[in-house]
Amino acid sequence: MTIVEPGGFATEWGGPSAKRATQMSAYDGARAAIAAFRGNNVPGDPDATGPAILKVVDAKDPPLRIFFGSGGLPLTRAEYARRIETWEKWNEVSLEAQGDLATKQSR
Repeated sequence: MTIVEPGGFATEWGGPSAKRATQMSAYDGARAAIAAFRGNNVPGDPDATGPAILKVVDAKDPPLRIFFGSGGLPLTRAEYARRIETWEKWNEVSLEAQGDLATKQSR
């Protein structure tokens, strides 16, 4: 089994057929950030997906997860770098939470 994590593709899903709710001003900032992200993103070609998925299906040792598109890996690298930085910063507390049960039980 493989989990495909697709990026954006050049399809019509966000076009005239999309059903949209009335926009709320509280989300203006989020909409602007998403629009900026999408503006820098090159959508994938939907016709390229079939051959790519067949490579995964036919693979001797397929991955559990795979990104489809160019955006997933860079975003994930950046996110994991931030997480590792936080985990390293707080590692002393993490180790403190482990405790020393062997010493405690020997008393």
